[in-house]
Amino acid sequence: MRRDVTIVVYHHIADHEDPLTGKLGVVTRPEVFEKHVKYFARHFDVVSGSDLVSGTLPRKPLLITFDDAYRSVLDTASTVLKTANAPSLFFVNPTTLLGSRLPVDNILSLAAVVLGKQQLIALLNISETGPTSVPRLIANVISKWTQAQIAEAKQQLCTAMGTNELELRRSSKLFLNITDIKRFASLGIEVGNHSMSHTFFRSLSSSELETEIVQSRELLEKLSGQTVQCLSIPYGNALDATEGALRAARRNHKAIFLVHAKSNRFKPAADIFYRISLGNAAPEEIPFKLRIMPVLRCARDWLW
Repeated sequence: MRRDVTIVVYHHIADHEDPLTGKLGVVTRPEVFEKHVKYFARHFDVVSGSDLVSGTLPRKPLLITFDDAYRSVLDTASTVLKTANAPSLFFVNPTTLLGSRLPVDNILSLAAVVLGKQQLIALLNISETGPTSVPRLIANVISKWTQAQIAEAKQQLCTAMGTNELELRRSSKLFLNITDIKRFASLGIEVGNHSMSHTFFRSLSSSELETEIVQSRELLEKLSGQTVQCLSIPYGNALDATEGALRAARRNHKAIFLVHAKSNRFKPAADIFYRISLGNAAPEEIPFKLRIMPVLRCARDWLW
């Protein structure tokens, strides 16, 4: 019997901001994360990705997920989860794991700190009346760019900062490496696919989707030794769940994840799931964020 499931998503668990993440809004403080997990353990039945895929779930299922490739999940979050005997699902980007590239998000965050907003906007040739924050820049501008445009922008920004993408990746201590992913299984962490390079799917060609979805999954299975059954669409926007992306994903994945913070009682397909980002929400806010707001968002869609 398939039950309604609550799914939460986190990214980086840290007690301080780093220039590579500080402008992205992806950091959850460790003490807050621990409070969240304790709340989940008291009020839900925490399940794994495999449990979700099987379709046989307990009465109040909740799945804890992570996106990207931040090593804080391994260094900090895994200890909290192990204490609570809570499984989790970690969606990883292989190119970050391999140490050769970084998502454009991290480079934009760093550039906003090092260069400032005005120079960042000028280098990217964006209107002054455009996005006022890095997340808005990503959602409203970068989302429409091709992979070639994104690669060029990353190079321009790195040059302006006097560095390059490879050096930034190698010098940063924020991200996982190949040997780390092999430890996941022993810690109760299942590996999920978060695309090869953390890019928007909406403008990709069939061959690009093949690389980002199919080849990414194959590489993650090889690196981790786990079977990868789930795909988290980068940025979690339904606009990137294109017909081509879903066709590629459904060849080998059994579950596809968005964000949107809506109730999974009203999800658009049997294999598509919504997730909720709690960030640094106080424990007393969690019932409202997990139970009430997701339903209200669905009701809003119906009314509009």
